[in-house]
Amino acid sequence: MTSFREYREARSAGSLVDRDIPALPTDAIRFQGDRAGLISRAVAAIIDVVLVFAIVLLTVAAVWMLSFIINPTNAADVGALEAASSRDRRIPPVIVMVVYGYVLNVLYWTAFWALSGRTVGNLIMGLRVINSRGVAPGWIASFVRALLCTGFPVGLVWAAFSRRNRSVQDIVLRTSVIYDWVVGIPWLRSDFGTDAATKATTIRGA
Repeated sequence: MTSFREYREARSAGSLVDRDIPALPTDAIRFQGDRAGLISRAVAAIIDVVLVFAIVLLTVAAVWMLSFIINPTNAADVGALEAASSRDRRIPPVIVMVVYGYVLNVLYWTAFWALSGRTVGNLIMGLRVINSRGVAPGWIASFVRALLCTGFPVGLVWAAFSRRNRSVQDIVLRTSVIYDWVVGIPWLRSDFGTDAATKATTIRGA
């Protein structure tokens, strides 16, 4: 498997040609392996946050419906004020939902970055998070990065000013976000049954 450094060196030396990346669109080949800019990274983050927000809403809805199964309320047996109070108690307080969303977001980013370097947003935007050795960050690094990205999202803006397109989180943890399209996902390569699995189509480093 070709590392990020080997890929960049091969491309700089001119030994990497278009046929080496048959699964990528022609316009995307020249970006494969480059560090991603602010816009694509921000869009990926927004997709992830929206996904987590949707999960939070679904969880709240599930809890609300489950509460009626466990403790049904008969409006004929209680007064209007008490019935309204009962409905309010079935919905978690806003602060609880916010904390739940933050925790879920941290766990979501941690798991996906540690396992593959990709979240759903990264996958859609063709991005991958990697460490200084050119592979997906480990669990500890992914957890710290997820904490920093969730608690200090403005740190991403620094990628617009950094010569290496690195956010504050990347600088602290020595990580990078590169362009690496869907061909880098092992199970998809296996499903498609192409030769891409043994070629320089997988970039796992920076």
